[in-house]
Amino acid sequence: MGTTLVVNPGSSSKKYALYSEGVLQLEVRFEDTNTGFEICSQKTGAHQVCEPVAQSEFDSALLRVAEVVDSHIASCRLEAVDKIAVRVVAPGTFFQRHALVDDDYLKELRKKESTAPLHVPTVLREILALKERFPQVKLIAASDSAFHSEIPAKAREYSFPASDTKEFDIHRFGYHGLSVASAVRRIHPLIGQEPERLIVCHVGNGVSVTAVKNGKSIECSMGFSPSTGLPMGSRGGDIDTAALLELMRVKNLRPGEAEMYLNRSSGLRGMSGDSDIRQLLERRAHNDAVATHALDVFAYSVQKAIAASTVGLGGVDVLVLTATAAVRSSELRSLVLSGVSHLGIAINNDRNDLLVGKDGVISMRNSPVKVVVMRTDEMGEMAHVASEFDLRR
Repeated sequence: MGTTLVVNPGSSSKKYALYSEGVLQLEVRFEDTNTGFEICSQKTGAHQVCEPVAQSEFDSALLRVAEVVDSHIASCRLEAVDKIAVRVVAPGTFFQRHALVDDDYLKELRKKESTAPLHVPTVLREILALKERFPQVKLIAASDSAFHSEIPAKAREYSFPASDTKEFDIHRFGYHGLSVASAVRRIHPLIGQEPERLIVCHVGNGVSVTAVKNGKSIECSMGFSPSTGLPMGSRGGDIDTAALLELMRVKNLRPGEAEMYLNRSSGLRGMSGDSDIRQLLERRAHNDAVATHALDVFAYSVQKAIAASTVGLGGVDVLVLTATAAVRSSELRSLVLSGVSHLGIAINNDRNDLLVGKDGVISMRNSPVKVVVMRTDEMGEMAHVASEFDLRR
């Protein structure tokens, strides 16, 4: 399996992990926090170490990571990096597969810079930096939408004219596929069964709800782009098209400006002035009406997506809550799940309160639906993609 470097670049965070023979060795994370920039690193079996960094160091994170990786490989006598897996989030049927990053792939990715301005320019910069720093290393694009590539046509297609759908490749592609795939791959060891009807709620910087039947995605709340689906952070993924067109008219917004409006000024931030869900929960605890309303809107949108997922599944056996916000906040989980009890979902409040930052079951013993909290492992899934990619070729 060799040594694999996993790269997950974002606008506010950059995550890196080193795997040797499939075993995690080292994690490095750069974060743009409310108080500045920081780097956190952790060797497997050791404590995490964090320190502040300048924005220039955040912008050139890969240089620091390469030094840390080289040092770790030398000190532990590991093989040199022979594969790099980088997470790619881009709309298009072409990108619904894991692929080798070559000139043709980069050409297609550049075409999507204006279509997905929050994701594609960032990953392009990271890929070019990786190719410069590791010119001889195989670079694999781990697609964040590949898990949804077999969604049935009735869930994949919009009601546009078929000719436009085909010519312009306009579909519901779905995202957070790496996170959902990691949950599907690890659910059996946690609960002792392979659920036929599974719903995965990813609640982190982005939010999605995915219906999984017999291990296959059949519905995802995210559509054409990763900014669609559910409101979270500064993204207004639930905006009605007619409402957006009216806003564009009255505010004289061009398409690019409207996209920035949806991605930077909407969602929780637009409703409350704050995109940090922890701060909103704190404000809600102090009877802040604005924060309470924003969280109510958010919770209701997730509840509707959960209920909608049961249509294609014909019910639900297991509900998984994953990603940072869902794993860390028992209060948020209670808020979301309080509105779906009619689906047979009943949580044990004591279990829910005790389970913070860990994997486990929080449903009542007699609940018809098993409710599971599970940390996402996108990095591990990407390392798995890289190892499987070698086998497929």
